[in-house]
Amino acid sequence: MSQLPPPGWYPDADSRYQRWWDGQRWTDSLQAVPLSAPVLVAPRNGLATAALAGGIAAASIAALEIVTAMGIDPLSLLLMVAAAAVALATGIPGLVRANRLDPHVGRSRAIWGIVLGAAAIVLVAAAVTLAMILTNGGATGTAA
Repeated sequence: MSQLPPPGWYPDADSRYQRWWDGQRWTDSLQAVPLSAPVLVAPRNGLATAALAGGIAAASIAALEIVTAMGIDPLSLLLMVAAAAVALATGIPGLVRANRLDPHVGRSRAIWGIVLGAAAIVLVAAAVTLAMILTNGGATGTAA
């Protein structure tokens, strides 16, 4: 004699249900097929990532301009200001979003993006001011 399967819920002919096998025969008891466990997706904060990327780009361009000491190239200045603007424009909303998420996803990326973008602006503003002072030879704008 063949061994019968143990009692339990088994797939029914209608794939939406399972039918109870009592170990000897099929019963009239049906239950819906259990849904698979939901897949949890970690929250993301693309704004914070964009802020960090913009901050790194702005700080890199600013550092390159200062280290090379070849004067302030207008194109480099424009790129640095654009990267800093991206860092600040995405960093602030990214930080707000990070503070609303649990856990605070992207909080440090947003903060670093804001800091690097602001630091790049300050560094280049200082370099431009210094270049203007040196170019004018320290003249105060009075005619001789």
